[in-house]
Amino acid sequence: MNTIELLQILDTARGYSLTPEQEAIIRHPNGPAWVLAGPGTGKTEILTVMLLRLLYVNQDPIQVERVPPESIFVTTFTEKASRNLGDRLAEMRSYVISAEPTLDSVDTAKLQINTLHGLCNELLQEYRAPNYQNVRLMDDFEQAMFIYEHMDIVKRPVNTRDLPFWTEFEFLFARNVWQARYRNCPRKWAMAKSLVKIFNRLVEDRIDIAALRVAGGQMQRLADLYDEYNQLLIDNFRCDFSHLQARFLEFLRTPVGQAFLDGNSSDYNGIQWVLVDEYQDTNRIQEEIYMSLANRGSYSLVVVGDDDQAMYRFRGGSVECMVTFNDAVQVFMGLPATSVISYPLSTNFRSHPDIVEFCDDYITSFPVMNQPGARVPGKPALNAGSTITGAYPAVATLEAARVRDVPERYASAVKGLIDNGIVSDPNQCCLLLRSTKETPRYAGPYVQALIDEGLNVYNPRNKAFLAQEEILCLLGAILAIVDNNRNQVPMVQQGRRTGQLLYPLVQDCWDTFNNIAGSFADLRSYVDDVVKLIQTSPAGAYFDSSLHEMVFLILGVEPFPTWLMDPARRMRLGRLTQLIEAYSSMPVPNYPDISRGTMRIAQRTPGELVPGWVRQFYHLFIGYLNDAGIDDIEDEEIICPPGMVPLMTIHQAKGLQFPFVFVGHAGAKARVSETHQLEEVFDPYPLNTARAFARAPAAERAELDLIRQYFVAYSRPQYALIIMGSVDQIRRQTNIPCGPSRNWLTRRSINL
Repeated sequence: MNTIELLQILDTARGYSLTPEQEAIIRHPNGPAWVLAGPGTGKTEILTVMLLRLLYVNQDPIQVERVPPESIFVTTFTEKASRNLGDRLAEMRSYVISAEPTLDSVDTAKLQINTLHGLCNELLQEYRAPNYQNVRLMDDFEQAMFIYEHMDIVKRPVNTRDLPFWTEFEFLFARNVWQARYRNCPRKWAMAKSLVKIFNRLVEDRIDIAALRVAGGQMQRLADLYDEYNQLLIDNFRCDFSHLQARFLEFLRTPVGQAFLDGNSSDYNGIQWVLVDEYQDTNRIQEEIYMSLANRGSYSLVVVGDDDQAMYRFRGGSVECMVTFNDAVQVFMGLPATSVISYPLSTNFRSHPDIVEFCDDYITSFPVMNQPGARVPGKPALNAGSTITGAYPAVATLEAARVRDVPERYASAVKGLIDNGIVSDPNQCCLLLRSTKETPRYAGPYVQALIDEGLNVYNPRNKAFLAQEEILCLLGAILAIVDNNRNQVPMVQQGRRTGQLLYPLVQDCWDTFNNIAGSFADLRSYVDDVVKLIQTSPAGAYFDSSLHEMVFLILGVEPFPTWLMDPARRMRLGRLTQLIEAYSSMPVPNYPDISRGTMRIAQRTPGELVPGWVRQFYHLFIGYLNDAGIDDIEDEEIICPPGMVPLMTIHQAKGLQFPFVFVGHAGAKARVSETHQLEEVFDPYPLNTARAFARAPAAERAELDLIRQYFVAYSRPQYALIIMGSVDQIRRQTNIPCGPSRNWLTRRSINL
């Protein structure tokens, strides 16, 4: 089969053809390629067809042999994106096999498609990498708890030399976390979470630890702390997601890793092609991994992304990796920067032409976007390719005299679209905000306005996980068992703040459990029976059930079985039980054979569990939940259930589309974040000086990031984009969401 035959099969099955710019990517011969894919330009489909070409074409000037599936390495940004790509591949493969049944022997199950973290984990285990033997991979929760329990600077924050270190990084902390009882250092959970951010950044930005030590002062202290943490990971057979990538990069440089890259047998030819989706959110260590994977023979590395849609700097992403991809090829592969073939994808198949024009005008109108290094040079303008037409206000503003009046106008507009039959379901009207916390400052007024109009709201990232009755009830049942007499709960006593922030949550758990148990006798009876069993057990005896086993037994008692029939409640309870299981499985420091979930009867106070264990559960587990601000749970496979109006963060909406999109928070201003400040601190210490970024100043980066964020928001709609704010925000003030200058937005939109 040749490429023309492949495309003819797909064209016939799908009823449309690729555009010339799309087909050019499919025909990329080999070597590094830079696919600049604007919003709505069909990048997932192009990746899929590219894979089909590699797998099935063998009679073409650009490819005379089929590439074995196990020799293709494909990464996506999320697991959901990996599944979507796999599903799309399976669908298009079925078209090919129907036309050419003999090609069914190509086993696409051998393709390596996953997130980079997922592939690193799988391959390190498959090849039994020495640096990844018998290792437990920790999630964010376990990493924070590991640091909380193991690092002396957090466990015993009383050393007088600690304060200068925390002061050096004070931009990581809110004002209310500093405590006099810790010599004016931050609270312990705040310390642990800040060290997670710092250590992850050191690894992902490829910072030279030796250079930090030479710098002296608090950088030297940081180098010592990082070495301590790294050794603790090794000693305790633990690994976090950042170090997972570091260990994979180390593996690639071993003889076994080299055999994985180059092939070591007649039935495995090594890695021949590397395809990377969402490359704009790559970080430095990921960049080095991709370059190492492709650094052989043909150097066939294809990166797909859009620097204008980079949104994840706060998670360590460096848009500079995308903007300077050709420089990276020169540094890591030794090829001329001019050897990178650039393929633009600029035809938007998603949106009304007026929306496409508005988005392109928006992203190119800011002077800061035209600064060297801010954007991939030479990008073509976006152009419309959808079938959506019509002379109606596809880009509009919705204004109110005051900010507090905007939600009411918004809800009325949504209700009007529904009542007039313009939309067939409320889930076609998406509201995008910078934060969807249901507080007066953020999403709260919008939620209430929709409710007042009789509309249901879907807002899974409202940070309301701990406000749900099933979560409070389950936690309350656990506390009623492990601390029935309430002897160990952190309290505010004698001017100490030990439990000041934790006690309200504990009280909510007790109250909710007692209220619900009053109506469900079986739940009350079960808890009372377990308490009685604890009270009658011999002193020093280990309890029959572990913590997570006890939780599963509680879930078998009403009202939990009924609650578990509701999808939303089931997902929340599933998330909580996952956290409890992770907590239970963690070993007790200095006792590697005893897990955190093991419960034991006290020696000195028979009839109770060991007081230290109970206090640890309060401070470590309940304290983490209280401090983390956990989102409510969402089903990744459901964008929004029917009959509900979706509220989303702009980050949450990345990659999605809706018929109507309302964008709020028009008064947002660019602010230098803790991430920008961490970059300022660590940029002088790159491990690879040839790949050091010449970043723009922090304030300029903050401005660029906010522009990109709203560009993503504005490019989500199909039929209409409505930008909302007060009259002052929309018309009289210069701010990024409303354009680069006063009245820029009003000249390009219609006021509703």
